[in-house]
Amino acid sequence: MRKGSQPTRIAVQTLRALSWLLVLSALTAFAVVSPTKAGLEVGKTVNVVNQVYAKTLSRRLNLGDGVVFRETVSTREKSAVDIRMIDDSTLIMGELSEMILDRMVYNPNRGIVEGAMEVVQGVFRFSTSDVKMDFRIGTPVATIGIRGTEFDVLSKSTSTEIAVHKGAVEVTSAAGTVSVEPGQVYNVSPDGIGFRSHNSPEMQQAVTTMLALLAERGEDGGRSASQAMAETAELSPVIQGGVRKIQEHLVYMVLATGRIVIELWPDLAPVNVKRFKQLVRQRFYDGLNFHYVRPGYVAETGDPTGTGQGGSGQKLPDEISNQPFERGVIGMTRKKGEANSADSQFFIALGRAPNLDSKYTVIGQVIEGMHLLDQLQPGSPPKRPDKIITLWVAAEVGN
Repeated sequence: MRKGSQPTRIAVQTLRALSWLLVLSALTAFAVVSPTKAGLEVGKTVNVVNQVYAKTLSRRLNLGDGVVFRETVSTREKSAVDIRMIDDSTLIMGELSEMILDRMVYNPNRGIVEGAMEVVQGVFRFSTSDVKMDFRIGTPVATIGIRGTEFDVLSKSTSTEIAVHKGAVEVTSAAGTVSVEPGQVYNVSPDGIGFRSHNSPEMQQAVTTMLALLAERGEDGGRSASQAMAETAELSPVIQGGVRKIQEHLVYMVLATGRIVIELWPDLAPVNVKRFKQLVRQRFYDGLNFHYVRPGYVAETGDPTGTGQGGSGQKLPDEISNQPFERGVIGMTRKKGEANSADSQFFIALGRAPNLDSKYTVIGQVIEGMHLLDQLQPGSPPKRPDKIITLWVAAEVGN
């Protein structure tokens, strides 16, 4: 017995030492996951619309709340949330969506943010920041690898649809791994796996609803938009900045028949988008006619003379991208055969217009109200042209 006691004591001491090492390793790992005061936070809400819940659906998320490692976040009907991650990337969730924030860790040796999340169901938009990433999003039927991009995902138990706006993602499924580039749509479903020419109507509607909800900021149990804005003003500058960043990229167009919501894409055309917003803020477009409307093709406006020949007097450079002219995409009008001749006129695609691809500067897309544009009086110019009552940037609402 005495001969065996020495090895036993050594074994016990060794196990204790290993136990302490494991504890220290775990504490170190948690410290790296988040530099925030919560210790486990991987992000913070910068916009919450109506009913959004965390963990086991027992904690309702409010503006400015943190979300933590391995936390489940879900939304109810007519609800949405915008979460700013610790690396300043953006995760937006639409209604009836659910996902698990698995991990987000800064790796100092590689100088990148590593992480993962699991999408259970719903519609999402993910936009990376300037920090390098090695991030993966898992869905029931595919895995999406991210290194720097903006894309939308619609996920269900048996299918996943991905639409890339900027950068690229790698999608791994039963068919292997493919790279999905800007303007491409990839679908994994029981009906087949592969690229599509455009978003499905279901995805288009889901994304439109998601962005429109966030633009409105939601009623949240009867709160008015002005009340929501007032509450936002009381939050930290970081959160205020996150809300304003979204609203700066949204423009409202009011017609006699209703309101249209436009999402601007400054990353595709920074000079043209900046000038467009400048003209909007100057109320340049208020009262102008849709001087050219061809059903199923385009609706054009932005000319104070109403002839298609006028403008503001400031020419803009071409900022051509590979974003296709899908229904709702907005382009800057320029003179035929003359480069860098865009001014104030712009057009909205009323259907797929492949003949316009890579020829005109894309500045954004209509995300709500396309049915109103379908109702515009046709003609060149129309006999009784419809007018823009007013245009304004969403960030100015309530100011």
